[in-house]
Amino acid sequence: MVASALLALYVLWGSSFAAIKIVLEAMPPFLALAIRWTVAGTILYTWAMRREGRSGERPTVEQWKSALFIGGMVIVGGIGGVAFAEQFLPSGIAALLVSTVWAVLISRGVLHEEVSWGTAAGLVFGLVGMVLLLRPVGTEHLNPLGTGAALAAAILWAVGSVYAPRVSLPKRAVVSASLQMLASGAVLLVAALAAGEVSRIHWTWRAGMALAYLTFFSSLFGFVIYIWLLEEFPIAVASTVAYAAPVVAVLVGWGLLGEPVTQRTVWAMGVILSGVALMITSRTQPSPRPSAQSAHRARVPEPALLALDPACCDAP
Repeated sequence: MVASALLALYVLWGSSFAAIKIVLEAMPPFLALAIRWTVAGTILYTWAMRREGRSGERPTVEQWKSALFIGGMVIVGGIGGVAFAEQFLPSGIAALLVSTVWAVLISRGVLHEEVSWGTAAGLVFGLVGMVLLLRPVGTEHLNPLGTGAALAAAILWAVGSVYAPRVSLPKRAVVSASLQMLASGAVLLVAALAAGEVSRIHWTWRAGMALAYLTFFSSLFGFVIYIWLLEEFPIAVASTVAYAAPVVAVLVGWGLLGEPVTQRTVWAMGVILSGVALMITSRTQPSPRPSAQSAHRARVPEPALLALDPACCDAP
């Protein structure tokens, strides 16, 4: 059962990068994401409220504000930035660029948090892999605008992940994620209207199916599977998606979209994902003598991070 769930999650989230690329054939990035997250957030929020009943937790104004900030960083800036970057980059390359965990640098440099040796080593691996990926070789160059957008997206995603546990969000991960989806969908819709993206739609069935896949399968089914894994198994199990999804993204981009996979891409992918694995291993190792409360917290991260922390998952 767990193997099937993990495989499904790897495919759902890893293939999302290629699905975004297909959607961009028919509509601009912000409008497509506005539709995706508004629909997904509405369904998730409705389901959560019905499940809670009248006695359930209702979001406060402060929680909506926090959802707008975190969702703005992670979904608008992070995932929106990935979609923008994929207009200029292969989907597999975009997946690798955002898999480097900038949250470590922000936690250490801005918040002065302690970083373990394993995490530091993983960060070095990630940065070396990124240099390998970005360094021009012969006639092989990455588009600078797309590369900059992908790196900016990774940094914004990391900012949201670092500050998510420090703001007021609903305790239940489903409610928290749905608020972030809805708030981000509204921001993306405003951005799409301001940029005049509605007039640039060239609808195709292929793009429509890709958008439906992103909305219902990647965003909803993938999220439910991820939450189930976190509730039933140690976090290290679900965290494997952080280094499996980029591999799937590269393979799907190559097989479905005909994107080139060079020797440099393979080497960079190996180095970057080794670094991600080191970070995850360092984060999920229990302390020698944990208390009951700390043991529980080591198994399940903060609610806001369950769906959106790039150190635990890689869901574009």
